[in-house]
Amino acid sequence: MLLLDSFIFISGACCGSFITCMAERLSDIQSLYTTQRSICPKCRHQLRFWQLIPVLGVLLQRGRCFDCRSRINLRSTLIELIFGCLVLLNWQAPLTTSAPLLLGYAVLLFNSLTDHDHFSVFPITLVAPAIIGVWIHPLIWSVPLFILIGLLISLYLIAWQTKKFGAGDVDILVLLTCLAAPSLVFNSLILASAAALTIFIIQPQRRQLPFVPFLTWAFILITQLV
Repeated sequence: MLLLDSFIFISGACCGSFITCMAERLSDIQSLYTTQRSICPKCRHQLRFWQLIPVLGVLLQRGRCFDCRSRINLRSTLIELIFGCLVLLNWQAPLTTSAPLLLGYAVLLFNSLTDHDHFSVFPITLVAPAIIGVWIHPLIWSVPLFILIGLLISLYLIAWQTKKFGAGDVDILVLLTCLAAPSLVFNSLILASAAALTIFIIQPQRRQLPFVPFLTWAFILITQLV
């Protein structure tokens, strides 16, 4: 059992590494289709295969680049750990529950990174998990769902008429609506808004804040704790 759990975690960590790699390449305007291994952003040395091993690669280098000794950004390692744990926690659940949720987590983490780096969301990445989510769990028409749909339409109108926030944030909320019950989406939005407001209070000098990361972590917490 331990061997199987280790394999599941490593598989999830590899997916987390891939998510981070794709997001960082888009942020640096690099081609996604390349056979070249990643490079150190400081010294530009191409990373050896063992440096690319999820989680273990950073530990073997003691948190510093093997060539130039500059400190390694642990963001990728954090995503690897988180996604590895998410896969490990959910792989035994029914496929109809775990598949759309894990795919949704992957897409959310990807767009969190791109939103954090250059305030960009890629709506095309949201299509597949949204369709799978609705196909496996069709929307149940209810008062909370109608209220949520009304909120989404209002937010889209506000996003198009003002610059208070981007339409990409609303796209993410649409994805969450396709993946979970309205109550979970509302709770995620409330938690994300509270966290973002706290950051603005702590750092009043900030004029712009990427909101997708807050939505992502709130949704992951809410759906895993239910």
